[in-house]
Amino acid sequence: MQEIFLRLIIMVVFEVNEVTLYKMGIGWLSSQASFKEKEVNFPVLVKNQDDFLKTFHVEVAGDILLSSIAFDTEESKGLEIDQDGDALTSILNLLSGSRVTVDTKDEKNIEGKLIGYQMIEVSENTSNLEIILLTDDYKINHISSNELQNILPKEEFFKKTLEEQIDLLSRSKKENVKNIKINFTDEGEKDVTLSYLSELPAWLSSYRIYNLDDKNAVFELWSLVTNNSQQDWIDAKIHLITGLPLSFRYDISSPWIIDRPFVQRPKQMGINVMTPEADFDREIAKEVMSPPSSMPASIGRAKKMKRSAKALATTGYGEEPAEELYDYVSVSEDSADVITSTESVSFSLKQLVTIKKGESALLLLHSANIPKETINIYNQQQHAVHPFRSIEVENTVGYGWEAGPVTLYERGIYAGESMLPRVPKGDKQIIPYLVEQDMMIKQEEFSTMKKIGIALSNQFYVETYLNTKTFKLAIDNKSEEELTVLAEVPKLYGYKLNKKKMKFDSTETPNFFRIKITIEPKTTIKLEIPTERKTSESVSIASISDDYLDELLKLETLKANQLTILKKIKQLRKDKYKINEQIDSEQSNLKRIDNEYQRITQSIKVLTSEGDEAKTRSKYVERMNNLFETMEEKRKLLEDQQNRLDKIDEEIYKLLDDL
Repeated sequence: MQEIFLRLIIMVVFEVNEVTLYKMGIGWLSSQASFKEKEVNFPVLVKNQDDFLKTFHVEVAGDILLSSIAFDTEESKGLEIDQDGDALTSILNLLSGSRVTVDTKDEKNIEGKLIGYQMIEVSENTSNLEIILLTDDYKINHISSNELQNILPKEEFFKKTLEEQIDLLSRSKKENVKNIKINFTDEGEKDVTLSYLSELPAWLSSYRIYNLDDKNAVFELWSLVTNNSQQDWIDAKIHLITGLPLSFRYDISSPWIIDRPFVQRPKQMGINVMTPEADFDREIAKEVMSPPSSMPASIGRAKKMKRSAKALATTGYGEEPAEELYDYVSVSEDSADVITSTESVSFSLKQLVTIKKGESALLLLHSANIPKETINIYNQQQHAVHPFRSIEVENTVGYGWEAGPVTLYERGIYAGESMLPRVPKGDKQIIPYLVEQDMMIKQEEFSTMKKIGIALSNQFYVETYLNTKTFKLAIDNKSEEELTVLAEVPKLYGYKLNKKKMKFDSTETPNFFRIKITIEPKTTIKLEIPTERKTSESVSIASISDDYLDELLKLETLKANQLTILKKIKQLRKDKYKINEQIDSEQSNLKRIDNEYQRITQSIKVLTSEGDEAKTRSKYVERMNNLFETMEEKRKLLEDQQNRLDKIDEEIYKLLDDL
């Protein structure tokens, strides 16, 4: 198989000359190459193929135009060559029935049609492959694989089929890469710039702060950039953007197969067949008329000028570099041009950068002087005994700081580190980095609850309570220096600082109350942070006790009509008590009479109607009738009493509505 000739597409190396990275895991890569070929291959990771096809942009310097961007869909092509070592028999199956020339080791050239092959058993454990060839004189030749030198296909169809299979086999070994074929209108010298979107690791922010003196620090912004693309970035222009452009994955490379209705052929001439157009979805029909194109609008127009190296950094943001907008003193020459907008910040490195594929690099983006103050911040939830040495810095560099780790240095030596949240420009941020062991703090909490008032609110009796929580701190400065401490206590729901009792300056955050105080060397001080919250409990006046009602009647804030209504309610409640007492008494009598009635009834059952028993029985019957009449009267009385109670309740609720 040595003499199978394949049509080759030249692989031109495009060198990445510009990279723009975003915080959301995408990057815009720009590559350049100079060549004469009419058709070249550009390798793209399979996972990035759709992003490439929907975003690529090609610029050509010269008179030659871009013709097309082509790629293999592989929808109808399957690999027929065995990858597990039995490749010869796979190729023989592929060429069966075709015209070939067979060269043998004894230099015989036999031409004919390849019928097939068979395995001949040589010994118990050994077999030999034998191909069968039909020559033009209809002789059947058996050629052992031991004598076979090579086979050359003679027909173009089988040559092309074999070429495609070998190409598929090659790609199957590197499934993560696909070649995109870039076609131009003609051969000739041309400079081509190819730009496209690709999935790339998001760049990360990392900060350094060097303490200079009591009021100043050096701020440095570094970024971690990772190149996991298919190409090295050699002397490339790097742009890092904090903005978050909308981006998405979209399957543009797979063939778009539209189902069509099937129409039966007429079985009889003259019969009209109507296609079921009503079955089409109108929106789908619109899409069929105008499928999405993978070609940008600029294809077909040659561009005479290349893009400048700073085009991505200056176009679309419309702002001057940060050093012209903001006044600060840089401790070293800036490493990048800083361009700000309302949406994002762009850092364009001034020097060219080399990052080979599979490598990461830390890049210095910016350095500036910033104001700072050293303080100690105490939070019992973070450390029960010691505060954290911290610095409060002000963001005066002209752009917002993204979240990221920050390392602090004192006199050039590592002092500690912290996580920096996002800090908008102009804001201040406290950064803790070291446990201050020369200061000890003991914190205790005390709570009280006191009723401070009662009130009438519509139909409700309202009690108001004052809840207090006092934080007592004992702060011991054991050092030889004056230290400033910022004590934080939790801001519980609804609680506020009692500023009348506060003796120190205080501020609030969403979660804490903060007290700032300066402590002399070798000094212990005690302070209290009083917080309070008012709460209330309400009870319907209809259900309160007489004692609560009497408290309400004593309120000086009552209006005349409210006082009148409450007095009426109190009188009606007294009437209810009397009626309830009568009801209890009558129910007790009714129960006693009913017991006697039941006893007499049992006695009558055992008495006969003769002699003395007849007389006794007659008396019992008369007594039972009298008891029955009495019980009926009492039941009627109880019913009337209950109706009176219901009317009093209705009257009370009506009075409550008038409050």
